Amino acid sequence: MLSKGKIHKLTLAGLLLAALVICSQITIPLPIVPLTLQTFAIGLIASLLPTLYAFEVVIAYLILGAVGLPVFAGFSGGAAVLVSPTAGYLYSFVIYALVASLYLKFRGRRAVDLFIANVLGAGLNLIIGSLWMVLMLNMSVKAAFMTGLVPFIIPALVKVALVVIIASRLQKITRFNIAA
Repeated sequence: MLSKGKIHKLTLAGLLLAALVICSQITIPLPIVPLTLQTFAIGLIASLLPTLYAFEVVIAYLILGAVGLPVFAGFSGGAAVLVSPTAGYLYSFVIYALVASLYLKFRGRRAVDLFIANVLGAGLNLIIGSLWMVLMLNMSVKAAFMTGLVPFIIPALVKVALVVIIASRLQKITRFNIAA
């Protein structure tokens, strides 16, 4: 039989997976790399779930998309998305979730720790996604960073700030230690 804490974490994981799918569809189309709320959802996942749960939720999302369910940005899915010029951002969601979640596990979950963990994760997401474009589009590193990193710095910081506000409040109102 599952404990209340385990049921709570599984339910939260499911809700956050659903939030990731929904946030993936909130998109501002831009040349090559769209601006989405995916990283906002990844930040919440990393901030609210234990490391293993965060990892599993992101992997589940990638598997759902890989088998063709339209969970990626623009209601896309399938193997073609996972070899596209922007696939590096999708793969780096795993790194974001792991790095941020592990940081929080060892440092604590104060607002400053939430901010640092998510800045690290979001920064890695942008760097890895940009470097993937170097490989897929034969871009120079400078061109890839100017296309896939620089325009997204301010939006990333805004999303991180929202993650910190929401995660801090959710941790205060829950009866369970969310990420234990």
